[in-house]
Amino acid sequence: MDGLLQISPGLIIWTLVNFSLYLFILAKFGYKPLRSALEQREQTIADSIRSAEQARAEAQRLLTEADEQRKRAHAEMVEILRDARQQAERIVAKAAEEGERVKQEKLREAEREIERLVADARATLKREVAELALQVTQKLLAQQLDGELHRRVVEQSLAQLEHTN
Repeated sequence: MDGLLQISPGLIIWTLVNFSLYLFILAKFGYKPLRSALEQREQTIADSIRSAEQARAEAQRLLTEADEQRKRAHAEMVEILRDARQQAERIVAKAAEEGERVKQEKLREAEREIERLVADARATLKREVAELALQVTQKLLAQQLDGELHRRVVEQSLAQLEHTN
């Protein structure tokens, strides 16, 4: 064990020669592939970062575009609803006007019918009154009437008229 802790000049030289030889071989054959592997890895990472940034930018663009489309669709929906409400209001107003027009026309027709019926009733009444007066006159002329008889004939004629109506 004592031999391991002792410093030997020959061992130091051989250790330095071995280390230098390994360092030279490593520098000659290992440094370039190791460096190119590290550079390639660095390039791959940089490409991945650029690709991720492009994908993020594209996603942001698509998100913005989708948001704009949503806003346009919402605006169109609001416009369509407003137009539909206005059209419904116009239809309701037109229906109300048409209803009022029909009502007024029906009222005018009813008034004309009432006037016609009143005119017919008046004509019928005039005819009946004329016939009654004619009958009374005929009866009066047929008989020589005194005051009492005249009164009875008029009362009978009025009673007959009330009875027929």
